[in-house]
Amino acid sequence: MIARAPSRSVLRAWGLALAVASVILPALPLGPLFAQPPMPLAALWAAYGWAAEDETGWRAPVTLSALGLMHDQLAGGPYGLFVALYLSAYLIGRVAAVIMSSPNLVSLWGGFIVTAVITIGVAAVVAPMGLGANVSVTPYAEAALITALLFPLVRPLYMSSAPSMRPQPGFKK
Repeated sequence: MIARAPSRSVLRAWGLALAVASVILPALPLGPLFAQPPMPLAALWAAYGWAAEDETGWRAPVTLSALGLMHDQLAGGPYGLFVALYLSAYLIGRVAAVIMSSPNLVSLWGGFIVTAVITIGVAAVVAPMGLGANVSVTPYAEAALITALLFPLVRPLYMSSAPSMRPQPGFKK
């Protein structure tokens, strides 16, 4: 019996389910294994993957905004913090996907690492506005770095290994 690989839509559905689970599970009293960190922020994988796959429609930003609002609600607020982080990851991912457009895993991983690191900088700017000057972004930074390390394992759930479908600078179709 020959097993076929799951279709792209099935992989994307599993990726969305993982992103939702990574938002909900840390809010449940399930112990330190499901806390963030060490639980990765799968919404960052989704943001980067959808940006790299040229999701130019309204679905990706709306879905990321909904995940961000849910994360804000479950984390106890303020509203907009995780929305800003996830949408910034999407925007950064759009640029990183063009710059790191080679179809090899190292290039895709490098683009995601750049995206995750820049979102840590965004968190350092945005979090004090909503949570006060003495807030630490260290837990977010740890979760983002864990998320970056695990990216090669989950990449098929969020993006193909083909080059970015986005137009490349300097190339005409």
